[in-house]
Amino acid sequence: MAKYTAPIDEDTRQRIHALPGKVKFSAFMRKAIEIFVEELEKNPELQPENFVITVTARKDASYKKK
Repeated sequence: MAKYTAPIDEDTRQRIHALPGKVKFSAFMRKAIEIFVEELEKNPELQPENFVITVTARKDASYKKK
């Protein structure tokens, strides 16, 4: 499986490292990339400015049972 990388600026990197420990950044990014790829498959003409990441409520509340 190919690995893709994209450079991020130092400010963004510092902000990611400053997130609280309970925030699982990789889980958020996996979901964001999944949605991103689905949208690009539908319309490959999209540009970065066409994407806005927002927070929505979880559809599955099973995480609360832990």
